[in-house]
Amino acid sequence: MNLFPNKKGIIITVFTVMALFSLSGESIEFSADSMRYEAAEGKEFTRLSGNAYVRTDSKEIRADEIKLFGEDYNVLLCEGNVSIVDSEEELQINSSYLYYDRGRKITRINGRSEMQDFKNEMIIKSGFLEYRQDEDIVLMQIGVRILKENLTCRCEFATYDKAADSLEMTGIPVVYKNDDVFRASLITVLLENDEILMDGKVEGSLIIKDEDSGSDPES
Repeated sequence: MNLFPNKKGIIITVFTVMALFSLSGESIEFSADSMRYEAAEGKEFTRLSGNAYVRTDSKEIRADEIKLFGEDYNVLLCEGNVSIVDSEEELQINSSYLYYDRGRKITRINGRSEMQDFKNEMIIKSGFLEYRQDEDIVLMQIGVRILKENLTCRCEFATYDKAADSLEMTGIPVVYKNDDVFRASLITVLLENDEILMDGKVEGSLIIKDEDSGSDPES
């Protein structure tokens, strides 16, 4: 779908560019302070700058700048104060950079990011994130931190299976639950009830409260 003439480049600068198109049965809406269209053969793209916004299916993406590539705008590269909200999946991701492939339904972030899962009331921070929507899994690496009420997890690698509501962690994983600490080679957390499963070189530290006084019996 070619929205502009086949020229070397076209620059459109207006206050709040807005457009709505139907692509392959799916609508895409975008707006920005300014828009630039480059039509160099084989390198066509549209750049939205300043309060850039794109809405497609259940996702709303905001950033300082968004580049749209491909005939049907299938690939989006977002930079600066990036926020993607998926109302259907009940997720919000914030980062400084984001790659999104609409056709393959893959979101990828190389760099620090924060994902809020409203369904499980959980926040996940990592240095790399890849969300494969068709598989319903989120892969995270590098300084992964998972924050949930009464539960804090740290590791280097994590897989969040959204369909199974489970979180699998490797790479020196450690889980803090209330005052208890759990370590193992592999830790799985079942998010529905925060059950913790551990495999390989299991270690733990449990604080046992005195039932009568509510204090440590050795204190």
